[in-house]
This record gives sequence, C-alpha cells and structure tokens, in this order.
Amino acid sequence: MVDLNSLNLCQFDVVVVGGGMVGATQAIALQNAGLSILLLEQRVPQQDELARPPLRVSAVNLASETLLQSLGIWSAIGESDKCRFDQLATWEQRDNKLIFDATEIERPHLGYLVRNEAIQLAAFDRILNTSENKITLSNAHLSSLKQDDDKVTLRLSEPGSSKNQVDVFAKLVIGADGALSKTRQLAHIGTTGWEYAQHCFSITIKTEFPTQHITWQEFQQTGPKAFLPLEDGYSCLIWYDAPQTIAQLKQLSPEALKQEIINCFPPLVGDFNVVTSASFPLVRRQANQYFNGRVVLVGDAAHVINPLAGQGVNLGFKDVETLMELLNNTDLSQHGLLASSLRRYQFKRKADAQIMSGAMDLFYHSFSNDKAVLKSVRNIVLGVVHNQAWLKAQALKKAVGL
Repeated sequence: MVDLNSLNLCQFDVVVVGGGMVGATQAIALQNAGLSILLLEQRVPQQDELARPPLRVSAVNLASETLLQSLGIWSAIGESDKCRFDQLATWEQRDNKLIFDATEIERPHLGYLVRNEAIQLAAFDRILNTSENKITLSNAHLSSLKQDDDKVTLRLSEPGSSKNQVDVFAKLVIGADGALSKTRQLAHIGTTGWEYAQHCFSITIKTEFPTQHITWQEFQQTGPKAFLPLEDGYSCLIWYDAPQTIAQLKQLSPEALKQEIINCFPPLVGDFNVVTSASFPLVRRQANQYFNGRVVLVGDAAHVINPLAGQGVNLGFKDVETLMELLNNTDLSQHGLLASSLRRYQFKRKADAQIMSGAMDLFYHSFSNDKAVLKSVRNIVLGVVHNQAWLKAQALKKAVGL
C-alpha cells in the first residue's frame, strides 16, 4: 500500500475503484495492456482467510475460467479452493430431473465452484508479485470526483478520516465497488430495481462423503434449495425462503439446523455437520447508464441479479473482457474515441445483463408458487428440454458462457 501523500497530483491512465474479484481482475487486464493503474481497495485479502471454512462461493463458468487463465489468475487458485462440476441438475419433482452434462457440449467439465476469497487472493498475488507490475495499490477512500473532457480529478482521503486529502488525475475511472457503489453515486448515475420477497441463507457443511462433481437445485413452493460441492470435505447449501423464516433458522443451533436441512432438503448422499452460515437479502439492481463521461461501471456496480443460477460474477467477468476488447484499440486521451468505445460497451453489456436478469426472474417467479396449472406447465417445459438434445445443448452453452 502506498502512502496517501505520495499520490498527491499523480496522474494515471486508469483508476479502478474496488479490488474485489471483478475489480482486481479488471486492474490486471488493464496492466497487461500497458496502462498505468491506481487500484483503490481498503481491505487487501490475507492468505489465512483460506484457513477458515468457506462461506461465499461463486460458480465460475467456462468463459470466466478462460479469462482468468489468460490473465494468470487461475493458476494461483489452489486446487483445494475450487471444485470442478461436470453436471448440473434442476427439478421440481424428484422423478422429473433435468440433468445437464458436460459431455452434451463436448467439454470435460461445466465450470468450477470457487471460494470468493480464493479468486480475490489469486488476483492480488498476481498484482503484488509480478515483475511487470504497473498497478499502484492504495487503501485511500474516494471522497469526490469531477470530470471534464480531458480527465477525471479524484479527491482521496485516509480511510475513516477526511482531514488529509489529495487529488489524483485519470483518463478513465472504473467503478468496481459493488452494489452500493460510491463511484456510481459520484458519477450521478441512477439505478432501478427492487428487493425480492425472499432472503438467501448460505450454510457451510462439513461432509462425510466423497466430493461430488454435480451441483443441483430443487424448486420448492417456499423457494429453491441448492447444493454446491467443494473440496476438502466442505459443501455449501443455499436456502431461499421468507425473511422471517430465515431469521428463525439463523437462531438455531448447528444440530437443530442440521435437522431442518434433513427435513427440508433433498437427501444428501451421506452424513454432514453444520459449520457456519450467513444470510443476505435478494436484490435486483440495474444502473440506468453504464458510463457517464470518463466514468464506467463493471460488476455489481453496474448490475445485481438474482443469484438463482450463480451468474452474477460471470456477468462481471464478461464486463471486464468486453471493456478490455474495446479499450485495447482506444486512445484514452481522445474524448470522442473513448466515448464511442464506452457507448459500445454499454450497448453490449447492459443488454446481456438485462436478458440474464429477466431469465432469472422468470425462473424465480414461475417456480415460487404452487398453482396447479403453472406446476403442470413447469414440468412439461422441463420434460421438453430434457428430451430435445439441441435445445438442451443451447441452454447449457448459454449457461457456461459459450
């Protein structure tokens, strides 16, 4: 971390605000393009975080895996921190399962389930330990920004204090600072969205059965129940339900919660114990614009979707890939050229995020009820997809980013 005062009046090609999974990946991609980068992240991940049981897990699809490989991040993720899955299954009635298999699209696997902190740590390993490092890392807080045709001026302050402030300059600012993005707010970009009627409860279990290479999801009237396999004897269970139900579940002892899982989840293949848990509300949020002037948004700063199919982080990595494809041929100092590239980025990525959000909402609302007519239609649709190889393969290719 550089000292705040050493940044005063410094000029960078790009300032990336937020060093989470997407922001850190974005910084590395920019560095590979030969640009000078300032990465603002208040909390640098520590290696000892991987010694704790996993809690937040991302489903990294084939397209995202390829991106992370190309940037040298994937190889830094430990084998015990990611779990390959070859199949994914979904159903409402257990005798009518729709199972997708990697062999149906001639691939060795469909993706990996990876601990969030492992992805971020691998990215920071690349940032901090590469010989061609052009990334300046700071834990400074973004207090304000103003922009003109030529540059963005960012006022930075010490974390937790506004007394000591400095100004830095950038040709481009990328907001990767999450769903409550300060960058988005300072760029005067509004959002539309809502909270869903359910919350999500993530439960880490220690399993006494071999690692499973299938991830599955059962739709129930009260909400989906999902299984995410991990290595080292851990797995995550995802429980959607009404906020009051989740609040009650959070108060249970590990033993009592285990019994509720046995009562409500599809049967697991062996015994397990509850290790830890966390809950969060389900939110849909879409930025009205993905850029304004010389400020552009990626990841959750631009779009938050229902995590039903685990596509949120993959949308963020696609943002990184698309933005870099456009910036590689853009002189950042040229206002008109930059604006043209950012308009193309917005056109491509906003449409994709809206389509994915709509698809997740369709699944969510269609399956979150017990009306007889809809239940019959749902099972017919699942049966049609199951029996149509071409249709099934196309749906699977979309899910894995091909």
